[in-house]
Amino acid sequence: MPQPRNQTSERRRTSRRGRSTPSTTPAHRDELRQISDNDDTAIAGLVAIRVEEAVESSDLDAKTFSLVNLAALIATGGDDASYLLHVGAALDAGASVDEVTGVLTAIAPNVGVFKMVAAADPLATALGITIAEDDASDAS
Repeated sequence: MPQPRNQTSERRRTSRRGRSTPSTTPAHRDELRQISDNDDTAIAGLVAIRVEEAVESSDLDAKTFSLVNLAALIATGGDDASYLLHVGAALDAGASVDEVTGVLTAIAPNVGVFKMVAAADPLATALGITIAEDDASDAS
């Protein structure tokens, strides 16, 4: 006798994975929904936890750790929000504006001109520097 479709589907899903479906809670669903909805507070909280764990296990001080992460961001090409996060973390950890911009100069030979140029604008924005306005005033 054929089984109802939902039981057959469930059995296939279980057998393909080789294990049963994990038990989840409404809290798991809510957390994933907040992340999916790009909820800044939820994401910042999760990132802060991960960063704290990573700093503790790296044997680097917080400033060095944040500058290394900024270098990795430049090398991999991040979005504007990532630059705001990592530059803010570096400044909060005691890095100077010169040290933050120095990261771009230091890794240029390794990442190439294209990555350096691509990173300049979001890095400037994260530092509160508006390049377009500076260019317009220079032309006057």
